[in-house]
Amino acid sequence: AIVTRGNSDDDLIKRADLLRMDSVHGPFPGTVIEDFENKQLIINGHIVSMIDAKNPEDVDYTHYGINNALLIDNTGVYRDKAELSRHLKAKGITKVLLTAPAKDIPNVVHGVNHQTIDLKTDDILSAASCTTNAIMPVLQVVHTKLGIVRGHIETVHSYTNDQNLLDNYHKKYRR
Repeated sequence: AIVTRGNSDDDLIKRADLLRMDSVHGPFPGTVIEDFENKQLIINGHIVSMIDAKNPEDVDYTHYGINNALLIDNTGVYRDKAELSRHLKAKGITKVLLTAPAKDIPNVVHGVNHQTIDLKTDDILSAASCTTNAIMPVLQVVHTKLGIVRGHIETVHSYTNDQNLLDNYHKKYRR
């Protein structure tokens, strides 16, 4: 399922169109069918429910057959444990993964510090930043083999989702 703020028929059409054709990746090599009655997208035969919710704790995922699930929060709205814990109040969710750096929860980089987490007790984690995930595995190898006294890195991003230059969800269809 995908949780959004709005799932009108026009919203479903726009989201399906964004999947069908991407300006960078080209056409999607599969089928995308809008099911307006059930508020779903059917992608290559897989049903993806489009859930409309304003608050994380308001969703009952079990209604959609989702139980004991990992919720991936990529909104950037919630960035600390108290805010992200709101997801755990929703029925069906047992773990939360933030796709950005977190303030007071473990930032995990696979291959670097993933052994430090306990999946039985840690229920909210951060996947750290894109910069951290790009540089830390390389830095760990360099540090282990050669040692690092100090360093400095710079990140240059092209464009982010809030800079609408290519395909993006927008109220004006032409955009």
